Amino acid sequence: MYQDTDKFVDLDFEQNVRQAAYLLWEQDGRPFGSEKEYWFRALEAQLAARDRTHGGAEAPPPKPAND
Repeated sequence: MYQDTDKFVDLDFEQNVRQAAYLLWEQDGRPFGSEKEYWFRALEAQLAARDRTHGGAEAPPPKPAND
């Protein structure tokens, strides 16, 4: 396995996801066995926040139907 992961991973972003997932898990009473759910919820929220901050590409408006 490749050991120098700093070149491929944004460690600050990963840490933010980790902290957000932990906070969500805490708020929900620390349910057992749902780590992935909280990780993905936090990941989705962090990606959305990053897109808003960095002016992420939005989907183009729908084309009008040709009648």
